[in-house]
Amino acid sequence: MKTSKVNVLKIITFLVIVQFLSACSGISYLAQSTSGHLTLMSKREPINQLLRSDKLSEKRREQITAVKNIRKFAYDRLKLPKNGSYTSFVEVKEEALTWNIVATKKYSIDPIQTCFPFGGCVSYLVYFNKARAEQEAEKHRKLGHDVHIIASPAYSTLGVFDDPIVSTMFTGSISSTAEVVFHELAHQRLFRKNNSAFNEAFASAVGEEGTRLWLKENRPESLQRYNKHVKMRWQFFNLLLETSEELRAFYKIKQSDTKKESGKKRIFKQLKQRYANLKKTWNGDKRFDRWFTKHPLNNAKLAVIGVYYKLVPDFSKQLKAMNYDFETFYNYYQKREDLKKAK
Repeated sequence: MKTSKVNVLKIITFLVIVQFLSACSGISYLAQSTSGHLTLMSKREPINQLLRSDKLSEKRREQITAVKNIRKFAYDRLKLPKNGSYTSFVEVKEEALTWNIVATKKYSIDPIQTCFPFGGCVSYLVYFNKARAEQEAEKHRKLGHDVHIIASPAYSTLGVFDDPIVSTMFTGSISSTAEVVFHELAHQRLFRKNNSAFNEAFASAVGEEGTRLWLKENRPESLQRYNKHVKMRWQFFNLLLETSEELRAFYKIKQSDTKKESGKKRIFKQLKQRYANLKKTWNGDKRFDRWFTKHPLNNAKLAVIGVYYKLVPDFSKQLKAMNYDFETFYNYYQKREDLKKAK
């Protein structure tokens, strides 16, 4: 297929976006980002054609049909962008679509920012290849940093390209798929340069509140189960956010690295005990055990929760105050951003 001038322009624009979504000045990094993205784009198949074909399993057919409904709800009810995103599908063989790297200093709870001259700064790096992500993580470890790798089911090109549905978005329940779709489309609606905490929490709030409304109107039988899960999730997140603030205050105390290391281990040990106590109120439910066992417990792992979720309650509160008028909600934050730029 010939590459039109429009597509060339889109690729150039995407390179700029990669710089502030993933912000790394290395040529090899930009090369892997571009290659990974374009490889994904080349595998897209229109979902309407797939649904008329016999290529799909019955389960996959149901999942893709559900996303069609979720996508329609996104622009009808949530006022998210109505474009070609999630109108095509890619089957991904790997366990995740991308691997995101978050790193902190040994005695800090704040993510290390990576900055680009034109794109601004972000709190994480995005890799399409797990081995490359591991190599980047190892570089940080050699510098004495705490590192965490996030297996991500999707990413957003902020509307520059028509992002496809990918099979990694179906690893959980359909409510988790809805959260991902609403989250990524929210990035297309509003994205602030140099502010990962705002961008991710804003999108997470839209994802969570949007999913609750979608279930209420489309799958009311699943709403109670989702609300129970969200309640437990926030009990868990609040535990992690409280631990983060405890560590932040502890690291500010002037003391030797030996004492800092000892205190760090003590606080992490307390976190595990507090989680064990929390589980008792859930009758032993173990749904978040994997968070502790899959990757080492460190500052970077807690920093991820801060970036994605610390501000979510503020956004949800604002949305509730606006009676879930999403258009007014988006305009409210857009006007604040415009005013900030004007000043």
